[in-house]
This record gives sequence, structure tokens and C-alpha cells, in this order.
Amino acid sequence: MVSLELHRLRVHGSLRFPCPSSCGGGCSGPPHEASGRDRRVPQTGRHPMKPKHYPIAIVLAAVVGLSSFYLNSVAPAGARAAAPPAANWLEELSADRYMQHVQFLASSEMKGRASGSPELERAADYIASQFRIFGLQPAGENGTYFQAFEITTGVEIGSGNSVQIDGAALQMNRDYVPIPFSSKATAEGPVVFAGYGITAPDLQWDDYGAIDANGKIVIVFRHEPGELDRNSKFNGVNFTTHATFMNKAINARRHGAKAIIFITDPNNHGGEPDAVGPATQGVEIDDVGIPAFHATRASVEPLFKEAGRDLAEIQRNMDADLTPQSFAFDGVVGRASADVVRVRKTVRNVLGAVPGSDPELKNEWIVVGAHYDHVGLGERNSAAPSEAGKIHHGADDNASGTAGILELARLMGDGDPKPRRSVLFVTFAGEELGLLGSSHFVNRPTVALNSIAGMINMDMIGRMSSNNISVIGVGTSPDFKAWLEESNQPVGLKLGFSASGIGGSDHMSFNAKRIPVLFFFSGLHADYHRPTDTADKINATGSIQILRLAGAMTQRLADAPTRPLYTEVREQRAQGAAGGGGGYSVYFGSVPDFRDDLNGVLFADIRSESPAAKAGLKAGDLLVEFDGQPIRNLNEYSYALGTKKPGDVVAVVVERNGQRIKANVTVEARR
Repeated sequence: MVSLELHRLRVHGSLRFPCPSSCGGGCSGPPHEASGRDRRVPQTGRHPMKPKHYPIAIVLAAVVGLSSFYLNSVAPAGARAAAPPAANWLEELSADRYMQHVQFLASSEMKGRASGSPELERAADYIASQFRIFGLQPAGENGTYFQAFEITTGVEIGSGNSVQIDGAALQMNRDYVPIPFSSKATAEGPVVFAGYGITAPDLQWDDYGAIDANGKIVIVFRHEPGELDRNSKFNGVNFTTHATFMNKAINARRHGAKAIIFITDPNNHGGEPDAVGPATQGVEIDDVGIPAFHATRASVEPLFKEAGRDLAEIQRNMDADLTPQSFAFDGVVGRASADVVRVRKTVRNVLGAVPGSDPELKNEWIVVGAHYDHVGLGERNSAAPSEAGKIHHGADDNASGTAGILELARLMGDGDPKPRRSVLFVTFAGEELGLLGSSHFVNRPTVALNSIAGMINMDMIGRMSSNNISVIGVGTSPDFKAWLEESNQPVGLKLGFSASGIGGSDHMSFNAKRIPVLFFFSGLHADYHRPTDTADKINATGSIQILRLAGAMTQRLADAPTRPLYTEVREQRAQGAAGGGGGYSVYFGSVPDFRDDLNGVLFADIRSESPAAKAGLKAGDLLVEFDGQPIRNLNEYSYALGTKKPGDVVAVVVERNGQRIKANVTVEARR
């Protein structure tokens, strides 16, 4: 599943990824102030459901704007009397064959199958070779099994980084490091101290209220006021979204800063090394628009002493009085150059087709999909940042679903009679970085998008316990619930249903195109996005049971005389879930596309009767401006939403068919 960290607090008005495991649902989730190491948020509580992204222990959490992923109902075996005819081909499902695929994909030699890695390419070739052996027809580009596309997989730190303050040069890697989301740029200007770097009108706090940061280089503390005070208006137990590196950098840029330098606040972290590097290891890599650095306190402390200021005393005063202590240094000028280059690499979706047997219906398609990438060595999106550099095997996430695709493809490719509709088996790349493979497919499909009658997604199906399985998307077609209950008769699983088609896995890209979806998911566990997600922990017998149900639903969809109707699920809006900027909780109504090659935010869908819909915004619009501020990526959009309160009228600009369209959106409360 897509990492929660990745999409952690990206509230796009209607869409939110899962809550942290420690929450149980209904919250916005503790942001990673940096890489998730802070002692106030245990590592076991920071990863999401396979909605992917993160904190871990969510019972299921999952939707943009949904309170959290919740089970609408539980259907035990035997819920309906009449079962459909048995799908005999599914009796040949093999746990041994299934595990052979899991063991290969999750082996140490595959090094966690990170997007852009040679190992992911090897996995793609392996999947394609299996499709060929099974008799599936190539369904990719140019007569191949592949659909190639480019994504941003990381950053490279160049040799042109430098920081000088008041004429003193800091040393790279000892005194400072550039932060991965930094722009590649040089900034020069007066230096100011902006406290914690937070603007939070809802909490009556603004570190920029008493200083002019325009054209300046800003130094800020990490974390937030009252960090250990349970009565703090900033929570004091878990960080708010104001604490993140990304949001502080966006806030600095919005106040006109030319660059930002973070230092670790002294009083609450005195036992930690005053070091740079590890804290920023897991941050986002979207370009924040200004150079950004993490520096040691020791490297800037002389500057404060010369100004007659003491860092520990400044922080004590802020935390005690809950009053910002920002100030400008008299005559001090800084110069900072960041040499951070985003790395683009080609990855591949893998596609194999089983042509339908019906002269008419064979022109319609059922897509059966699973992502095959994982998080590699855990440098990004690991649930255990301290174990970055170790192989994150990704057996359940998602070698389990990929192996399921291969086992169903084997039987359907060899089987007879063939399904009436054609079936397209797809394994997606780039899911862990934001559903990028499925997003690319639905925007550049290798079959006509309007010919796709339904999509079945399998993500983390390898850890079934007590016969329980969650099925998400049941409400996206009126027939799905009854079909599932009937198809489950010979299988006997305990089904937990969620109506919503929104959540952190690849089915969401199809739901945004108004295609009925079903997502099979066996649940989160303590090994999610950790090196310990290994093949020996896979419940192969349970996975085969899930495949029996998923296969039966594939056959049901493929053989139905009429294609299933799509139903838009009216998402329950979570109460009290803060936006990306931190404070207010507003509803906008957009479903974003997660592609990373645009300067703006592409709307994959606009929810019916939402504020965005009422303002005339449409699916396919590219948001480029929000309340007078440029919007270049999802982080900036999320932050901007969090600065608004219910009832605010926001002027937005979108690009549509080559034209710039202005609209006024009145954001609403989540309810």
C-alpha cells in the first residue's frame, strides 16, 4: 500500500489517507516532523493501512475525507441462501505455486523492489515471462507486455551546496545538509530568526507576525511550542501538522523568505546528538520552492550569542508564555546555495490479456490489478526509519497481491471456456510513491477507458487471520454486495465491507474515473513497511481463500450479461480532521491525481455537490493557484487548505483545455 507518510495529511477536500494505528480512526494522524523518529510517536504507531501510507495499526482507515476507513458491515459466511455456480477453475489454485512467486519477489536478491531500481526491472521481466508462459497476450505498448513511464524516484545531492552566515562558511555534512525537498537555487539576504516557523491563526500563534521575512534567510526551530505539555494548544502529545519540515518551509516561502535553515530546539532534545542528516532522511522530495537546510545548533549559536540571545532561554520563554520570540539579526547577511537534483527514472506497468469469448462482450474489459513495487531499502516511506539501509522485503506489501495476480492469470490463461468479457491482468509500478502506475494507466490506457467495466485490486492479501478479509469499494456498484455474499458461500470468509472506493491503493485511480472497484485487503500488521515483512510470515492457505473469492468475482464481472453500474459513494466527512496547514478542517471536494510531472494539482474527479462542484470545477482541471498563492504540488495544496476555515471564499485558478479559469469556492465544514 501507499505509504501513509507519503500522503499522510494530504487532505484534498474529499480525500484523506488512513489514520495512525494508535488512533483507531477519525484523526488526521501524527505527521512525521522529519523521519518519524520522535519519541512522542512510537514507531509502531506511524504507518497506515494499505491505503498506504502510514502509521500502522489502523483497523483499516482509508479515505480522503472519510472519518477513517471503517467497516460498514460484516457479512459472515452463509449470509445468503443461494450460491452461484461453482467456478471450477478456482479449485486448481495452488498454495505452493503462489508461494514460489512470493518467495522470489520478496527475496533478499530483489532488495525490496524500489521504484527505479534494477531489482524492480527484474521483477517486471519475471512477471512478463510468467504471463507469456501462461498464454496471456501482450497488452502493453508496441506489442509488448510493458507500459513504460517516468517518475521521480529520489534526489541526488550535488557538489554545489554551500551556506555562509555573516561571512562564516559552514561545512557540508558536519554543520549542515540540504533537505531533499529543497529547490536547486542560491539565496542571499539578511538573516532573521522566526521562532518555530509556524503560522496558526486557529491557535493564535504566528512566528512571522512581528518580523518581515520578505527577501530574508530564515532560521527556525524544529518541532513546536509546548512539545511535552499535555495541556498545550499544540497538542503536546502528538505533533500537529505545523511541526513538519515541509509545512514550515512552505510557510516561510509564503512569507517571502528566500531560504530556510532548521536547527533542533535545545530544551526538549538535549539528549540527542546535535547532528544533521538522519532527521531529514525520510522527508518528501517535492520541490518546496526555496533552498532549505538542516544545520546544527553549534554552527549558528555564535550568531545568537553575538546578538545577546540564548537559544535555550528563547525556547523557554516561548513555551512558558506561548508567545513568539522572533527577531531580526542586526546587519547579518547570509548566502546559501542548494544543489539538489530530482532523479527521474523509467518504470514499467506489466500487462497481460485474456481475450473474451463473447462476440459482443469481448470488447469490454475487467481489470485485475496489484502493485509489485515496494520501498527498497527503506530510505523513503519506511515505518522503521532507524532501519533504513536494510532490505524491506515487501512480502505482504505487495508480493502477496502480485503472486495472486500470477496465480489467477495462470488458471484463466490455461482455462476453458474463456470469460465472456476480456480480462486484463496488470501489475503496477510506482504505487508506493503515490499510485503512479495506476494513475498513468487510467490517463493513458492501453485499452479504451470506457470499455473497462470493473476493476479488482489486491494489495496485502498475505496475512489473513481468523478468516477475516476486508473488501473495499462495495458501494461503487449496487450489485457488488450481493455478488460478494453469494460468491463467498463456497469460500466461507468473514467479510468486512466498506462502501467507499477511495483509499490508498491502485483501485482509487479507477474509482476516480467512475469505474466500479473492489479492493481485497487482509489487514495491517506490525511488519508493514519494515524489514520484517518477509515471505515466511505469509499465510498462503489464507491467500488462496482470498483468491478463490477474488477469482469468483472476476468471473462474475466478466460473465455478467450487463456491465455493472457505477455508483458514487457519498463520503462521510470526518469531523475534527485538520488540513495540511494544521488547523482548520474544511471540505473542498476534489480527488487528486497523483502524477508527479505537472506544475500544479490535477483533479482526477470532483465529488458531486461538493464546494468544488458548486463552483464549476471539473475532473481534468489543473489547479495552479489557491487564494492568490501558486500551487505546484500536493503538499502546497494540502497546506493551503489547512489555512482556511469553513465558510471562507477562496479564489482559485485552474487550467482547462489551454485556458485559465477563475472560480470562487466556498469551503465547507467536514461533517
